Amino acid sequence: MKKGILWFVAVLGIIAAGLYYWVFQTPGKNINEFYLVPKDAMYIIETNNPIDNWKRFSKSDVWKFLKKQKYFGEIGRNADYLDSLINDNSTLFKLFGNRDILISAHKTSAKDYDFLFLVNIKKGSKIGFIEETIEQVLKASGLRVETKEFKNKTIISAYNRATKETLYFSMVQNYMLCSYSNQLIESSILEVEEPHLGRDENFLNIYNETEEDGLCKLYVNYTYLDEFMQCYSNDQNPMIKDLSNILLYSGLKVEVEDEFCSLEGNTNINDSIDSYLKALMLSGKGEITSQKILPSRTAVFHSLGFVNGPKFYRNLLTVLQLDERGYKEFENNKRTIEKLLKINLERDMMSWVDNEVAYAENEPSKYTEHLDDIMVVMKANDIDYAKERLDFIAEQVKKRTPAKFRKVDYKNYVIQYLDIKGVFRMFFGKLFSKIEKPFYTIIGNYVIFSNNPRTIVSVIEDYESGNTLEKNQEFDDFIDKFNKQSTIFSFISSNKQFPIMVKKMDAKTRKSSLENEIYFKSFPQVGFQITEKENKFYTNVRLNFLEYKPEAAETIDSAALQEESAQDMLDSMDDIQRFISEKFENNVIRDFYANSDKLRFEAETKKGELHGRYREFYETGELKLYGKYRRGEKRGVWRYYNKEGILEKKERFGLIGRMFNNNYEE
Repeated sequence: MKKGILWFVAVLGIIAAGLYYWVFQTPGKNINEFYLVPKDAMYIIETNNPIDNWKRFSKSDVWKFLKKQKYFGEIGRNADYLDSLINDNSTLFKLFGNRDILISAHKTSAKDYDFLFLVNIKKGSKIGFIEETIEQVLKASGLRVETKEFKNKTIISAYNRATKETLYFSMVQNYMLCSYSNQLIESSILEVEEPHLGRDENFLNIYNETEEDGLCKLYVNYTYLDEFMQCYSNDQNPMIKDLSNILLYSGLKVEVEDEFCSLEGNTNINDSIDSYLKALMLSGKGEITSQKILPSRTAVFHSLGFVNGPKFYRNLLTVLQLDERGYKEFENNKRTIEKLLKINLERDMMSWVDNEVAYAENEPSKYTEHLDDIMVVMKANDIDYAKERLDFIAEQVKKRTPAKFRKVDYKNYVIQYLDIKGVFRMFFGKLFSKIEKPFYTIIGNYVIFSNNPRTIVSVIEDYESGNTLEKNQEFDDFIDKFNKQSTIFSFISSNKQFPIMVKKMDAKTRKSSLENEIYFKSFPQVGFQITEKENKFYTNVRLNFLEYKPEAAETIDSAALQEESAQDMLDSMDDIQRFISEKFENNVIRDFYANSDKLRFEAETKKGELHGRYREFYETGELKLYGKYRRGEKRGVWRYYNKEGILEKKERFGLIGRMFNNNYEE
């Protein structure tokens, strides 16, 4: 479906209004533009100077680059048409003045959305034959034009035989409506009978506070943010889901320069919703400092800021008490954990927390390939006290649960294990639910938690070698554009995040995303920040632009694609990999199929040799063969299976195997 800013629609409105403007010297009856925007608008763009603003935007490097993409190319062709009309009729356009234009985005199916365009033609709306003028212009363009009536309004459809697309128009008082979706035209006409956005006090407050001096204004309706994101992925993002519930609207002025796009304004929240984010927003703001220990390969991180952990905890209890069911669930979980381990979660997990907790997802390191590389960072106000309380919890875990993990020393950092499932979700919401039964270590004034000990070791290696986000010059320059303190700060490194994101998409969306990889990666740093400000939140969004140029495809050596045997892999492991295998994985090594997370084999080892169970798998996940090694040699009966799981062959190794030529079949 074509999606473009149909600027020629604005031209039609301007021409129709301008030709007859002089006839009307008395004021006409105008309608509020937001009375025409259907309530399910995901976002709205507003401009009252579309011609000058478009000229300004079209000269930017950002737009020159985006025009190369098929989706934006159609916008470019429409814009070029408008540009030629303006240049050929500059005197006429000066006479007509500016037209107010609204563009709203609406979901039209499970995986698609479309736009509604509203052009304010002001006094031109008093002309009785505007529709006839539009019909004539459309027919002159070679389109097949038809009309129908809906709720006493005329809807004009214009079918393009070349593109096989239909454009729809209608007039409602002083506004011309246009869309490639008839559904949106009808929804707009119905909206006038019972307006939502135009009468929503929360939206109007944000609207009135949004500054006018930008390229245009953008309004975000968070109620439908989660649905909008599902156009791109089947997986729900817990933080997006929470934002959809707690945030109401953002009003942002938009600026576009050659090297960046920025959005700045305000956001309000839903006071009637009980949420972890609401507790966070009631708890002040904190300094963004996690970049001091986050690795430079960080793909995404969310920094949650507050005055201190105890204040956040008290506000969380206050918010949860407003929801009897939610509060009861929280208290039951809390009591269960505390009773089992004989600990106090407020004292042992929250009393030492300073003013920041962060969640990060990293580009895999050499040691975390094929695994989720996620972590939680908690800044401590007294690291010695934090260590004391966490050591106490770790000891209680050993006493009260079957967990047998012993603490491990790695380069003067102690790695411990906490078998306390669900604690992070209890305190900080669904985004943190991925961290369960974590390992943890302490670096400086920060406690790092992760399900994966490989992540802990990798972070230590990055920190010791100076490969931290703080020392990344691009990130350092980028974060300078934001406040040092905030309530929520989110950072995305697009080049690192794209391959992680693609793995989580459905097949159709993945294919489309890969085709447009260059456009995603050309905005290498993306930041979002909201900061407590009286009864609302200051909001700042920035996207840096740098055209991504893929490196020339490397010639693949077919010999290099030969898969390693278990022994080859064991021989090639470095000291860190051997340390991880021995200390955290019971001397089991695993290998995966190329460019996937699908297990190819796993093998038990001992003192640098294959020793114990060995299994291979088909790429579809079925068991391929099963056998055992003893001191590097195959022993006993090895069983081979086909993809249907049927045993096809047995092979015997060892003394008896040699007596029978090492082979027999059944």
